[in-house]
Amino acid sequence: MKWLDLIASLPTLNQGGVGNPEINDLSFDSRSVSPGALFIAVAGFKEDGTHYIKQAISKGAVAVVSEKELPDISVPFATVSNARKVISLLAMALWEIDFSTIKLVGITGTNGKTTTVGLYQNLFSQLYGKREAWMFSTVVYEIDGKAHEAPKTTPEASDLLRFIGNAKNNPKSICMEVSSHALTLRRVEGFLYDLAVWTNLTQDHLDFHETMELYYQAKKELFLHNLKETGIAIINSDDTWGNRLHDELTNVKTMTYGYNSSATVRAIAAQCSWAGIDLTFAYQDREHQMHSSLTGEFNVYNTLALIAGALALGISIEEISQSLSNMSTVPGRMEQVSVQTDFSVVVDYAHTPDALENILSTSRKLTQGRLICVFGCGGDRDRLKRPLMAKAVVNHCDEAIITNDNPRTESPRRIVDDILEGVPLDFPHLIIKDRREAIKKALSMGKKDDCIVIAGKGHETYQEVNGVRSHFDDRECVKEVCVELGLVS
Repeated sequence: MKWLDLIASLPTLNQGGVGNPEINDLSFDSRSVSPGALFIAVAGFKEDGTHYIKQAISKGAVAVVSEKELPDISVPFATVSNARKVISLLAMALWEIDFSTIKLVGITGTNGKTTTVGLYQNLFSQLYGKREAWMFSTVVYEIDGKAHEAPKTTPEASDLLRFIGNAKNNPKSICMEVSSHALTLRRVEGFLYDLAVWTNLTQDHLDFHETMELYYQAKKELFLHNLKETGIAIINSDDTWGNRLHDELTNVKTMTYGYNSSATVRAIAAQCSWAGIDLTFAYQDREHQMHSSLTGEFNVYNTLALIAGALALGISIEEISQSLSNMSTVPGRMEQVSVQTDFSVVVDYAHTPDALENILSTSRKLTQGRLICVFGCGGDRDRLKRPLMAKAVVNHCDEAIITNDNPRTESPRRIVDDILEGVPLDFPHLIIKDRREAIKKALSMGKKDDCIVIAGKGHETYQEVNGVRSHFDDRECVKEVCVELGLVS
């Protein structure tokens, strides 16, 4: 597409330079610029993209968009008030993306996003075929039937739209996690969703948002500015923040789910076991039963979020039920590690107080013996949640082993000290900073009918210490250590 055609509808403050080059790509990272690309100079938290304009041009950028005037560069340019905000608008224009032809579902909230996205992906794969049902989640990106590593919970708009633009066939559906960071940083600007799903809001990311109110306002953006005219908000009405959201969305069509009597899709009863969930719910004055292989009370809500959204889209009860019955567990979410021991081992991504409370309360109900938790807290993140996570462990477990999660660049000692503020002196606990040794100790303690929950990293296959990532997978570690200890052959 020609430069002048590309920016014709852009709210530019000024344009300059000579020429009307052909644009074949766009990037806001000078390291990934290719010949013929448009470079968008974004003012980041640590770096200002305008400092890299010359580098981008040397790599082949033929035009530049920036928030600052650029009188001394050799390519045409345009200035805008918010460079981040126009990335998706430019990408949609460049690759001629029309979301009206795609069933688009965005899921936001603190906990449950990944599992709920997986539920929608499974349903859409059943309806449209795996190649036509795309997914973007914390765990994986599923694009055109192929799995790709997920560098971010919500991809940059330019990356997602490039995937669509370069695909042989457009997807029929896209379900994606929409994080508060993505909303704040305008990664989904101009995306219009058929469904926007609210799971819940609990303490997390306050290192970024500072207060729960600002965190809530960031999430709320999805429902205010990213729904199609016919779009529907799907809201957990048992969540306090969800109830507030519902009351504030005066001009948006909504459907609610939960146990409370006013919910559009109302849970009546749920029987949870290691084999899954048997759910009875009411919709339009009729009762229905469904089975899901997912485990735990918290997954009742994720299941209801799917049911409510699917019904809102006009999908039949029979199709929803079939999808739930063939749904496999989501990697790293209440995932039982398949080792032939007489105790259970569960790996979960829980890294917030509420998520840890959910996984441990569920495991407590399903465990006849002792419940032991191996956990830590991420470095360079919200410090206030660390003692709260410890309290969740103390409330439900018989013993804990505190270890490293991803310390990143923070001192592991300081992280442990913060955690210990929530641990009574008489509560049985050990501190073993080496995560492999911590897991080994927990497994060596396991007895018949016990359950060992290893929390915090879930699907992740790395550990970041001192800013360096090394391979580490809790599930692999469990299997290796079980052999090493002679627990399995």
